[in-house]
Amino acid sequence: MTRLREENRKIRSDYDELQLRHDDEVYNGGAWKKEKERLDTKIEDLTKAYETATAAQGDQQTQIVALHSQVRELRAVLADAESERILLQKARRALQAELESMDTVDANNKISSGRDYQKLQLKKQDLERSLEEQGDRVDMAFDRMKRAEAHANECQIELDKIRVENSELDRLNVSLIPYVRFGAAG
Repeated sequence: MTRLREENRKIRSDYDELQLRHDDEVYNGGAWKKEKERLDTKIEDLTKAYETATAAQGDQQTQIVALHSQVRELRAVLADAESERILLQKARRALQAELESMDTVDANNKISSGRDYQKLQLKKQDLERSLEEQGDRVDMAFDRMKRAEAHANECQIELDKIRVENSELDRLNVSLIPYVRFGAAG
């Protein structure tokens, strides 16, 4: 009977030991499963972040191209406005010279008839109006040139900001690639 009791205690001890092992395995299996689920969730999050960053980078690349195009157009407008301003200044100087020569003619020459005098006066008035119009056009061209220049500068600043954001997104993408590959392989 002692032997049976001893054997019974031994079997009970083995049973308890097996029960503990089984509980450990179940517990560890659950922990492993939880860890796997946590890592899978992390991989999904990283994949989504990578895809979002890639999409944002694509959008910013499109924006950069559009801004480059705007800057080129604005520089062309600026160049046109500058050349128009130069032409208008030359025309203005020519008109001023002609007006001055008419004033000189009026002062130095005696005009034979009133009709010739009136014609010259009308021509002088036309030239003065034309000179004023040319001056207004020069001012408008200069204003347009300044506005185009300011807009081009604003676009350049925006372009620089987008380039910085793009480089940050590139760094983020590079850092996420190993995780995405790991997630695709796993």
